[in-house]
Amino acid sequence: METGGTSSGQAWKRFVRRHWRLALLAVVGIAATAIAALLVFLWVVASTQAAGLVPSGLGAWTVGNVLTFILNVILWEILLVATWVAAAAAAAYLLWYKKLPAEERKEYRGGSRRGRSAGRNGGFSFFVALVWLVLVWTEGRWNLAFQDWSFNDFVYSWVEAGLVALAIVGVPGSLYVVWSLRRNS
Repeated sequence: METGGTSSGQAWKRFVRRHWRLALLAVVGIAATAIAALLVFLWVVASTQAAGLVPSGLGAWTVGNVLTFILNVILWEILLVATWVAAAAAAAYLLWYKKLPAEERKEYRGGSRRGRSAGRNGGFSFFVALVWLVLVWTEGRWNLAFQDWSFNDFVYSWVEAGLVALAIVGVPGSLYVVWSLRRNS
């Protein structure tokens, strides 16, 4: 989103000011996609155990069970989430972006993708792992062997850690975005 000396942050602010309805729709779509992906993942966790594809106790898992589980998750996420997300993205591109004036479209085109993402190394994943450790400790499972955990307990503890980390980062982050957009307008 850089053009002629304008920083990408300024271009995004102009985009949100010009097309705030679409930006709000995009945020709602991303949230709906994340929720749908999480629900499909939890459904796959329950159904693979019910179908006998994976054992419920973590101590009985094998490499084959891990591979079967990962392939099931990928398959169902593609079928139940990615298909409608791809259709919605294509519709947004064809119905909205293609109708923008050429000058405005040129303004939103990004430079090198490598330069924009350089230095980002998954700090949020590390933060989720730290939150998971704290949750395991506070729930009294710190010294509980993994073979005594059920697969559902393990998955739900990671989902809980992700949601807590998202709340810790997301609420102040969204307040900052709203504040900075209001301050600059």
